[in-house]
Amino acid sequence: MANPFSVRWLAGWTFQTVFMEGRVQVEAHGFGICLRTPVQPGESPAAAADRLVLAEDQRRRALHKAWLRNQRLPDTASAPALESAAAEAEITPLMPAELQSIIRLPA
Repeated sequence: MANPFSVRWLAGWTFQTVFMEGRVQVEAHGFGICLRTPVQPGESPAAAADRLVLAEDQRRRALHKAWLRNQRLPDTASAPALESAAAEAEITPLMPAELQSIIRLPA
């Protein structure tokens, strides 16, 4: 197997086997990102590459579907302007004597 290698059905991706963090890993480069996964015992580098790209593809599809669902939601009422907002409670500043019980400095 040559390094870097490619998998025929994963167009747009190139793969490389690397020894990193004490184990053999497959590194994938494609579509502007770099992914990495360890090779499981008994797994070929091509199978690890397939598993890695499949997981990334599922993640991207889920994000795209969530974005599409969000686009279909009706527009909610716009938030009120902050200029007309008022505090619901009186704002009382803390006096220095009250702060002494809150702040404890090491001796």
